[in-house]
Amino acid sequence: MKKINFALLFIVVLILSSCASRPKLYPNETLKAKGKEAGEADINQCMKDADEFAGSSEGKKMLKSTGFGAAVGGAMGAVAGAFYGDIGGGAARGAAIGGAGGAVSGALSPDELKHRYVNQCLSDKGYNVIGWD
Repeated sequence: MKKINFALLFIVVLILSSCASRPKLYPNETLKAKGKEAGEADINQCMKDADEFAGSSEGKKMLKSTGFGAAVGGAMGAVAGAFYGDIGGGAARGAAIGGAGGAVSGALSPDELKHRYVNQCLSDKGYNVIGWD
């Protein structure tokens, strides 16, 4: 049970810390010409656009497989847990496995979708993203 609680806590911390993640720009000619303030403004705009895209029907469709896998896995885990007397633990394990299976099958996590969107948006503006913090 402690392993499950630790795993869930780790996942929550990872998700919350990734929300504050921001791209780091390579100091190419575009950044030098526009300046750091303009670069930060462009990052903010691209991140806002990415959040809006994630809420769109196309963005939701890209994220759907992971959530569906987690839901199916959770239901299956709950059923298996009922046989072993641990419905909640079974559901949590099943959701984690199902979500991972959905991600492996080609679905994007919300963070991965946002990173890809922001990277492309900034690239279209002439910037080069060298990483995220």
